[in-house]
Amino acid sequence: MKNIINYIICSMLILGIAACGDMYDVHEKYLKMGEETYLGIASDLEANSGFNRIELKWKLNADPRINASIISWEGCETPIEVPISADRDVNDYISKIIDLSEGKYIFSIINKSETGKESLIQTISGEVYGGSYQAGLSAQGINSMAATLSKGVTIKWAPMEGCTKTMFTYTSNEGSEKTITLMEGETTSIIPDAVLNTEFKVTSYFKPSEEAIDEIPSLEKVVSFPTYYTVSKEEWDEIHNQYIDVDRTGWGVEANTEELTGEGAVNGHKEALIDGDLNTFWHSQWDGEGKNPPLPHIIIFDMQQTQNILSIELARRKNNLDLKAVMFSISNDKENWTELGKLDFPNDKVPNAQIILLPKAVSGRYFRTTVTDSNNGVNASIAEIMFTMGKK
Repeated sequence: MKNIINYIICSMLILGIAACGDMYDVHEKYLKMGEETYLGIASDLEANSGFNRIELKWKLNADPRINASIISWEGCETPIEVPISADRDVNDYISKIIDLSEGKYIFSIINKSETGKESLIQTISGEVYGGSYQAGLSAQGINSMAATLSKGVTIKWAPMEGCTKTMFTYTSNEGSEKTITLMEGETTSIIPDAVLNTEFKVTSYFKPSEEAIDEIPSLEKVVSFPTYYTVSKEEWDEIHNQYIDVDRTGWGVEANTEELTGEGAVNGHKEALIDGDLNTFWHSQWDGEGKNPPLPHIIIFDMQQTQNILSIELARRKNNLDLKAVMFSISNDKENWTELGKLDFPNDKVPNAQIILLPKAVSGRYFRTTVTDSNNGVNASIAEIMFTMGKK
């Protein structure tokens, strides 16, 4: 037993001596180097995203030996050397903007001296935005767009989170290209010199983060200005005498619904739409078999010949607010229709009438009125639909 114990003790002593030798081998090169003093490190690191680029910022202490900061990252073939001035202000940031492809990166910054001494490595992660991010951005939407004689075109923009500004470019009525900038929070643009039925280009800009160095543009969107002016009855009364009225004598009228009995001998009938009397009216059927047909209600005028149309005036039934939305279109064959415009009326008796004025006359034999919405279920009524063909 005593021999076994002695054997174990001797074995442990031998292993301990061998281990000490291995530890000495590991540290020998550092012991031979003696005491080493590292350069000051890069501190307060920041990585600010950009579009196909990134900005790195850091601070340095007053260590006079630092003459360069070296930036590298995975996949970097040639590290970037940033010269450091000896008379720098330690409170100021050193910065470097690097062009890079889209992706996430981990950057390493190490300081060096002229003699080759180095600091400890400092790292920071950052993201570069590019085409993939941009493809997911949409130009600011439009809630509504209307043209009036007094103001030109008014655009009501849809609010958009993260959008810092929107820029749109158009050609004015004088032929010059103009760009308007809509800043964050603005929702209305008025363009007095817009040309109806022409295109304009819209680009919105976004910052991925508060610290981002770039506003990233959305892909460009092409939009068209309205194709007609919407004119109030008051405005129209002031200029109506400048236009030539269309004679509706002899026109034929078709309608997919009319009230033939409940409104009297004239009212309710489709012919009341062109009888020149604002006190009579057409009404969708509300009595008898087949009453209350669903929308849309469609009325077609046969103008008997090809007719130029420049303006359309619709007057609702007096003191009645049933009609809410109506669309107009024109055709030469009753099969292929060209849309001319749309009128919307509030759930109110005012305005009673509105006018569509086209920038230039259109022609056709058949004129279609389509009632698409009502303020009273499916009921609708119209007193008169009138036209002009051109200016005097």
